[in-house]
Amino acid sequence: MYVKAKRTFKKSKNELLTVIRKPGNLEYFHPFCIENKVEKWPGEGSIDYVKYLNGLKYRRDFVKWDESGYVLDIGVKSKLARVEWLVEGNSRQSSLTIKINPKLPYKNQILSWILWNIYIKFRLQSYINNVVKGFEDYLSTKRKVSMNKFGKHPWYS
Repeated sequence: MYVKAKRTFKKSKNELLTVIRKPGNLEYFHPFCIENKVEKWPGEGSIDYVKYLNGLKYRRDFVKWDESGYVLDIGVKSKLARVEWLVEGNSRQSSLTIKINPKLPYKNQILSWILWNIYIKFRLQSYINNVVKGFEDYLSTKRKVSMNKFGKHPWYS
């Protein structure tokens, strides 16, 4: 079970990687992030924290960091999801794909399936679509994306 969002840009792969690898990068393009503080940066083993508009704060632990982007685990006290930021392309055109694979807390697989397909998947897809839209907006304007720019989110606004 996962959701993903992808956008293609007339920008080089290196330009996209530079933006996503900048310390505190979420503060520039994430429409629900009020703060993105770094504890350790850059590379595999990096740690940062994202604070959402509603006050919720998650820790991000970067478990993979290579020429295509990175993979991180996000959560409060335990891992809630694995998130992959993948950049593909060349010097003229590239794409960013963000994939979220949540760890659902329900032991009952039927309940997990039902909740995923009726509610969680749609909220998570809306969330990640907004993050990618924010990234696209920031790349084109070079201005910080305003909070809730594409609408409020029930989990993070």
